[in-house]
Amino acid sequence: MFRWLFLNESALTPAEHAAWKVSTLRIILASSFMLEGLIAVHSSLSAVDQGAYRVLWLVAFFYTLKAITLYCSARSLRLAAGLLIANIYGTGLTIALATQDQELAKLGFVFVYITPVIARVFFSTRLALILMSINAIPFLFLLSGVAIPHLIDLKIDLSDAANYVHALLFLFLNFCIPFAVFRVLYAFDTSLTRFRDASDALNVSYIQYQEIFENAGTALVLTDAFGQILQANHQANDLLGRDPHNNDELSLFSWLSMEDSVRIRSPEHDDPANLRLSAYRTHDGKMVAMDNISQTSADHYIVALRDVSNLHSMHNALQLSLEREEYLSKHDHLTDLPNRVMLCQYLEALLANPDTSQVNVTAVVSFRLNSIRHANQQFGAQTGDVLLRRFADELTQVLPKNCFCARLRSIVFTFVVDHLRTPQDIIQFVDHVRQALPKELKLNDDSLLVQFSAGIAIIRPEDNDPDEIIRRSEVALDTARRSSDQSITLFDEDDALQIIRNVEIEVGVVNGLANGEFYLLYQPKVASDGKIAGVEALLRWKSKSLGKVLPAEFIPISERSGLIQQISHFVIENACSQVRRWIDEFGNSPIVALNLSANDINQEDFLNLIAESCQRYDIEPEFLEFEITETGLSANEALSIKHLHALKNRGYRIAIDDFGTGYSSLSKLSHFPAHTVKIDRSFVSQIGYNRKSEMIIKAIVSLAKILACTTVAEGVENEAQVSFLKEVGCELFQGFYYYRPLDVENMNTLLRSNYRADKELQKIS
Repeated sequence: MFRWLFLNESALTPAEHAAWKVSTLRIILASSFMLEGLIAVHSSLSAVDQGAYRVLWLVAFFYTLKAITLYCSARSLRLAAGLLIANIYGTGLTIALATQDQELAKLGFVFVYITPVIARVFFSTRLALILMSINAIPFLFLLSGVAIPHLIDLKIDLSDAANYVHALLFLFLNFCIPFAVFRVLYAFDTSLTRFRDASDALNVSYIQYQEIFENAGTALVLTDAFGQILQANHQANDLLGRDPHNNDELSLFSWLSMEDSVRIRSPEHDDPANLRLSAYRTHDGKMVAMDNISQTSADHYIVALRDVSNLHSMHNALQLSLEREEYLSKHDHLTDLPNRVMLCQYLEALLANPDTSQVNVTAVVSFRLNSIRHANQQFGAQTGDVLLRRFADELTQVLPKNCFCARLRSIVFTFVVDHLRTPQDIIQFVDHVRQALPKELKLNDDSLLVQFSAGIAIIRPEDNDPDEIIRRSEVALDTARRSSDQSITLFDEDDALQIIRNVEIEVGVVNGLANGEFYLLYQPKVASDGKIAGVEALLRWKSKSLGKVLPAEFIPISERSGLIQQISHFVIENACSQVRRWIDEFGNSPIVALNLSANDINQEDFLNLIAESCQRYDIEPEFLEFEITETGLSANEALSIKHLHALKNRGYRIAIDDFGTGYSSLSKLSHFPAHTVKIDRSFVSQIGYNRKSEMIIKAIVSLAKILACTTVAEGVENEAQVSFLKEVGCELFQGFYYYRPLDVENMNTLLRSNYRADKELQKIS
């Protein structure tokens, strides 16, 4: 019963009426049904006694209406409430029109005054106002004092009618309506309690939200759809430089500059898309990125901000590093000029987009700074670097602005000329550049001589390979460098073939030393009495791929490529080994003369190399004689004299080769610690034909005696030469007249006979 009256308010869905309305309606109907039952029974009994059956029909009608209303309350709240209002109006009108007593009839009108309240509870304010207006009609009727007409005659004397009416009003207004109001108030109290509980829970939730929002570890901003800041935690305010109490600017993008926005790579390395972040600059210079934007149910947006200033700095540093790396990959670190890579790219672009509207000739010009090696030897490698930088500055200042200039390799600079009409114009232009460059450069208190060669390669219409064009300029450059005047040279096919030959020889020297292709021949030096006074070790090379290669061809190439040290090491090692074998076989050995290049004598560790070889084969220094040309002596005079004195002091013999062909003064020659002076074959070959050559030979012999040196004549080939040389006092002779260069086997035979003859003479004496 009570569950039927006091419905559970959570039982109905939100789409249906509130439970308390149904419950209130049922309380009114049920209570009135029961409380009015006594009146209905008593009045019905009185009506039966008096035979007034109309009363029974009227009571039955109203109770049936109430029963229908109760039944409808379980189906439709509005229908049941409407029937209740109709029931009240019907009861009120029945009382007013069926009662003969005017005072009681007026109470029937009073009974209907309750309908606006019921209409407002179960329907709407509008219906309540309408009923209020309708109820004003009976009210005004009562105020007018007009008697209420007696329209319903029940034909019964109801002596208790006054009691019935008062009891009905009492029961309905004192019980039914209060019970209903109690139910409404109970619903309001329950709702208020729930609201209070929900408010407390919401307050707790809000506090928790605030704690999470403020302490999320991330700068968070709540905005509306227009970017207006609704709320921001302290981290976001600190990041934006915003004071929420003093700054009334609410737009998020008034704190983030859109103009200074940048795109930086995401720090998540495992991001397959390699996304980029948009970063914006704040008023105080920080870079801020929007890490995440989430839409709420209320069309608001939660924006997660992140300080990416360090990431932006790292990004900039990385970008600068990449740009620097890109720059260094295409520029020379010493001179800051473009390197070979960038030169090739420039030529590729030039070849891909030829200017067909003009008849200009385009050329690649290579300059070689020839004096850099002497500067390095005299003043050290650092001086050479300074000279290169200074030369690069001078060259770029002399060249026109439209000339692309690069450092091709160590001492070679290359530039592109594309504004002249003929090859001759280009040669004149390059010569003009040479003349404009300084002839010497000042470095501290020293003046460094600037010598350079130039090679030119004209770009042909069929050219499509930058490396080939550069190669042609280098071939022309090498030809110019090998010329006597170091002139300007245009590329020539014969020069290219010679360069190829030089490369083959350079590679062949390395392979030949490794494969045992080099060997020594020995040419005897003969005294006036015909005895063997010494031998000169002559290097020979028989290449498997190149055949026989003359020393005059492979020695200069080896000197330029730096392979001469390996060759000298081979010669010294084999000569010392042969001296050891001769001593072991004959008890003695002739003095073996070895040729030294200027590169050898100027090496700091060369003396130790010689000493180690002598110690390894246990031979005395007196068995070795080192020949150096007069030109080689003048290459680095101070260092050469120092090392020659060191050799002499250790017991080695020194010979000046090709004497008379150089340009050394007598004062300089007097400082060279020589034991032997060799007369060049160019003078010996002129004996009997050239009086001046004969006089030079006499002068050399005389000078050698003054210097206390032994003289050796090279290239002696006939009796007339021998007679003249003996006549002027030459002591030793070397040439085909006596012996050709001999291999080890023939040399052993000659020495065996020579030493046997010496022993027989010793026995006779």
